[in-house]
Amino acid sequence: MPGGRSEATGELPQDRQDNVRVRNMLINKKSPHGGDIYTNQVRLDFSANTNPAGTPEAVREAVRSSADNCAAYPDPYCTELRKRIAAAEGVPENAVLCGNGASELIYAFAYSLPAEKPALIVSPAFSDYETALCAAGVRARHYILSEYSGFRVNYPPAGSDLSRYGAVFLCSPGNPSGVTADVNVVRLLAGSGVRLFLDLTFLDLTNEPDKYDIPELISAYPRVTVLRAFTKSYAMAGLRLGYVLCGDESFLTEMSGKSQCWNVSVPAQAAGIAALGCRKWLRDSVIKISEERARLTEELRKLGIRVFPGEANFLLIYSETDLCGELLKRGILLRDCSDYIGLRKGFARIAVRTGEENDALISALRDIVAHAAADDDLKEKNNGAIPASPSLPPRKTSCAPGETPPYIAFLKKSTR
Repeated sequence: MPGGRSEATGELPQDRQDNVRVRNMLINKKSPHGGDIYTNQVRLDFSANTNPAGTPEAVREAVRSSADNCAAYPDPYCTELRKRIAAAEGVPENAVLCGNGASELIYAFAYSLPAEKPALIVSPAFSDYETALCAAGVRARHYILSEYSGFRVNYPPAGSDLSRYGAVFLCSPGNPSGVTADVNVVRLLAGSGVRLFLDLTFLDLTNEPDKYDIPELISAYPRVTVLRAFTKSYAMAGLRLGYVLCGDESFLTEMSGKSQCWNVSVPAQAAGIAALGCRKWLRDSVIKISEERARLTEELRKLGIRVFPGEANFLLIYSETDLCGELLKRGILLRDCSDYIGLRKGFARIAVRTGEENDALISALRDIVAHAAADDDLKEKNNGAIPASPSLPPRKTSCAPGETPPYIAFLKKSTR
């Protein structure tokens, strides 16, 4: 498969080309995503930004009950699930396509694009956009948002002519920035004629879940494909369930042809149907997320950590101190964002968790910042270097009469 190119970075390094070609289960490759609690020794996971309220009990019960039906193949059409999604979203059933998590649908979308045109990714962004494009043989180019504008999207990306692109990928709220795109920006992109992949997987976890009129958007602009997922909103990452909405039925059929049959399991379909009945539970959880996000932002800033204003259930931060490495020593996992295009070493993403978990994170960060400050003081006193701790000389078991033992002499000397 051809490797991808990035407008921002030029030819991809060989190791990155190898990584972006991986589509299936990871073997002998480092996972490029958060949530890897299996490789790391973790007691608190702040790297995966799922709903901190956990999986709703109604969803758990649906999964348990579905075990009685696991001997049968799943419904390949997701008939009942699509019906419920269509009703919840206010769109026709033929505008809904379900998949094995959002990632499968990203790949199906990429494989349905024309290979002769590059696709534009508004970055920094979820790495699977580029991974999927490269796997499909589509060149990936990046429009990098400004750090100084808080990674907000300004129209039009990469100039006024978007016709040279086969598609534009836009995530709102952005991952990892947590910033939503202005409604007018989305409408202008949709009206440009380019095929727009609008990733709204985190929108339900903001204070404006209905920010965009999705039924009107996909009806007026058939070249818009909206991505949604149960993964984040209902903490169902282990079940893998997402869906897209699109007014272009022929394009959805094309995407369907790029997916496997029976791709949504019996438990996942049951869980999705149950989750759609938990809307009040979701809204209540978002109230708590919003409160904790504000508190966490304030506490992080008190510690001198740069926090970018976010609207979702995670925060993008920057620090000169290696917070990811130091926290991992304490069993706390963050999402190191130094591998995102448009970011650099020092950037990290922190999920907004429960009050108790956030308190534990803040306490650990206070300890790290205090130690870093002490080290800086030592460096300043010693011309930029931290002195090595002196080592004791070998201790004698005996000495001549009147002789001072060498380790006593050493201690007296070192304390003068």
